[in-house]
Amino acid sequence: MRVPTVGEQLGRYRLDRVLGRGGMGVVFAATDPRLQRTVAIKVITGTLASSDEFRQRFQAEAAALARLDSPHVIAIHDHDEVDATPYIVTQHVDGRDLWSWLREHGPMPARRALQLCAQLARGLADAHRVGVVHRDVKPSNVLIRDPGTPDQHAYLCDFGIARADGIAGPAPTAAGSVAGTWTYLSPERAEGLPATPSSDVYALGCVLWACLTGHEPYQGTDVQVALAHQQAPIPRLPGDSAFTADLNAVIARALAKDPAHRYPDATSFREDLERLAAIAPPDTQEAPAPATDAGTAVRAAASAVRRRSRWPLAVAGTVALALVAGVAAWLLVRDDDTPAAAEGADDPAPAIAGDLTGDGYGDVLVHQTRFDALSPLSTWTVPSTGLQLGSPRRAGAEVGRPLLGDVDGDGRSDVLWLDEDDDRMSVVVVPGKGERWTAELDLDPAFDIQDYHATTADLDDDGRDDLVLYGDPSDEPESLHVALAEDHGFAAPLQWYSSDLSDTLPTGGDFDGDGKDELVVWGTTAQDVDTVRLLRPADGRLTLVAERALNGAGVVPLDDGWLVGDLDGDGTDELTATNAAGRAIFVYRVIGDSFAPRERWFTKRVPLDQARKNLYDSGIAGETLSDVDGDGDADLVRLRHTANDGSKDDELVLEVQLSDGSAFGDPQTWGSLACAPECDDGFDLVD
Repeated sequence: MRVPTVGEQLGRYRLDRVLGRGGMGVVFAATDPRLQRTVAIKVITGTLASSDEFRQRFQAEAAALARLDSPHVIAIHDHDEVDATPYIVTQHVDGRDLWSWLREHGPMPARRALQLCAQLARGLADAHRVGVVHRDVKPSNVLIRDPGTPDQHAYLCDFGIARADGIAGPAPTAAGSVAGTWTYLSPERAEGLPATPSSDVYALGCVLWACLTGHEPYQGTDVQVALAHQQAPIPRLPGDSAFTADLNAVIARALAKDPAHRYPDATSFREDLERLAAIAPPDTQEAPAPATDAGTAVRAAASAVRRRSRWPLAVAGTVALALVAGVAAWLLVRDDDTPAAAEGADDPAPAIAGDLTGDGYGDVLVHQTRFDALSPLSTWTVPSTGLQLGSPRRAGAEVGRPLLGDVDGDGRSDVLWLDEDDDRMSVVVVPGKGERWTAELDLDPAFDIQDYHATTADLDDDGRDDLVLYGDPSDEPESLHVALAEDHGFAAPLQWYSSDLSDTLPTGGDFDGDGKDELVVWGTTAQDVDTVRLLRPADGRLTLVAERALNGAGVVPLDDGWLVGDLDGDGTDELTATNAAGRAIFVYRVIGDSFAPRERWFTKRVPLDQARKNLYDSGIAGETLSDVDGDGDADLVRLRHTANDGSKDDELVLEVQLSDGSAFGDPQTWGSLACAPECDDGFDLVD
């Protein structure tokens, strides 16, 4: 099966540009020459498109969705397949999705939030009337025209996982896949029960809460959130006015745990929303409620072991066993929308690589430096929508060198700032959720421990990333020291490894797939051979397991970019080497206790003179791996100077190469960072 590209014809449609890519396919803006209008076309790709059963169900559901006639549901214009490639043609909306708008602007005024959700309730009622249940109502599946204005108009979109009554067979999702999103999933859906109009109403209640507060009703790990939807108290907005009390009553009814206590249908929910919108104050709620900590909310009923940023731990606790088993069943639920018995709770979904905002998409963090700066400059958090990188959010930097790690074990990336001064190191931790805290570490001056070459890895297998520090004494072997993570602090750093390499560069990850972290270190031997080693932790030591020489590989780590991440979603981290000449990207795996032969994941023809130029001036300011499309495979992100290609130097470009699990795609521009008049400063991606 061949995926069409921009400029080609698909049926009668001309593909004009890519609007986005996701796990199921590619969305294009296209021109319908017959009707002279712009449309959106979703082309299904990958293994799903090769399934005859899937294509039959896809066309059946598209026909059912085409029966919808609602001003608040994206219209289906056409559906077909060309050369066994199914596609669906929909209305094109010149707007943006609700979630990206909320992340940029924060909570909506109550009146506009109520009006918007009333429109969505009308769209749901129209869908339910023709027998279609959406099953994944959430802000990112809401498109808004003229957002934030009195003329805003909302559309429900992405019914691609919806099911229609009367369609034989399961909904068109791949076997073993899941329909729905944790943070907007009703309690009965978390138990694996079928989707219903009532579960759509519950999800819309969660959307209303997000519009009013800027965040989901419950936050935490996936399992904690699912438990909270089932057991935690329904959140309430602060305030004692009559309007707030009325609004809380509407929220409580929409988010009732028992479907029998919810609104009987979307129409009755809409009527209450419109009634409140007519009397709502024009400004935002007086004090948006903080997000309910799902872990705290359900602690009395269930307990969950801390979860790491790269790899989840099993859920434990005999009191919560039945409930957690239900959650695990939802995670593994078949695509037939039928409740499935849980066979265990050992495989909750891993956290998304690079997710700094907790929305299920990997983001990037940019750090600005200047050699003669008297104080820290700035960072920019650039959030992903799954289709592009959004507006950068600028904030002040801390003193020191930044790196990422999940040191509190909550499944969110924390930012660590390391500042070393002889025998002391200050570590400032800005957690993914919670208050900033600082730890002071005493350093043994004999080892000359530095704040560069540091990394994080969970070396004691407690669910929290530990701090790995590099020692570089002038006349002694180099060394690695580990400061184990504690509650809001670190233990004193202890030596775990003495290295016979020079320029020892460590990085952490689960390279052998056993669910526990190891370290990979690069360095140069006394014979001037560039080498990569795998070290396994045990009893306060790092033991050499595997070694590979890199001479002649064109991927020397001190000259080229080396990154660690799960590129194929199998739970095992791989090593990614980006060739400095710009000609290739290589991937290394650990198989058993040895490094497997390298794999070539991307090749580009680069003229020799350009390749030589790239070695000294590639224009690349930084690289990282982040799952920007949220499909479970870490993607390659580059921060690039535009001036290197002759463009004006007033911004930096964020370039993405998506992983499909076996190769990286071509570079695509996903976003930019306006840097003028500071573009000559140093910029890097924090990893």
